[in-house]
Amino acid sequence: MAIVERNPLPRILLESRQELHEWLVDNHVEHRGFWLVQWRSVTGRPSISYDDIVEECLIFGWIDSTVQKFDDERSGLRLTPRKPNSVWSAPNKQRLARLEAAGLLQPAGIRAVEVAKANGMFTFLDEIDALVVPDDLAEALGDLGPVFDGFSAGRRKQALYWVKSAKRPQTRADRIAKIVAAAAEGRSVF
Repeated sequence: MAIVERNPLPRILLESRQELHEWLVDNHVEHRGFWLVQWRSVTGRPSISYDDIVEECLIFGWIDSTVQKFDDERSGLRLTPRKPNSVWSAPNKQRLARLEAAGLLQPAGIRAVEVAKANGMFTFLDEIDALVVPDDLAEALGDLGPVFDGFSAGRRKQALYWVKSAKRPQTRADRIAKIVAAAAEGRSVF
């Protein structure tokens, strides 16, 4: 089944970090995003490493997201300007620190960081990454705490994010109840 986008973005083939950098220099302010077309490794044709793509995005205040296979030879990575409510992962913060120390951040990249620090999204994942269980979840788990702790770090992070990202108190309570019910059955909700 083909993926149908509600707001299709252009597909642009760029084969080097330099080409991506130049495209972002020219377009990062006005453009709403695009699919970075990459040759699949089986073709033997040049492609940009994931780390290079992410670093270029950070420099200009952009972010990578969805991967889509276009055909047997090409896939795409969706790149868009970072939204103010976008969370910052630990690996991206480490990359950002290196880019900042090297003086490579552009004004749009600096602004994206400032906005995230001001609205709390820069540190939103810190407790999740550290696997800190919030008090209300720990209390609800009670004797099932060791069961929850026995799940893989990835599963626990998903559950912790799910709880923390709830917008309403009732949603948070419902999510906690589902996590506890799953733990009582010896399984993760994810």
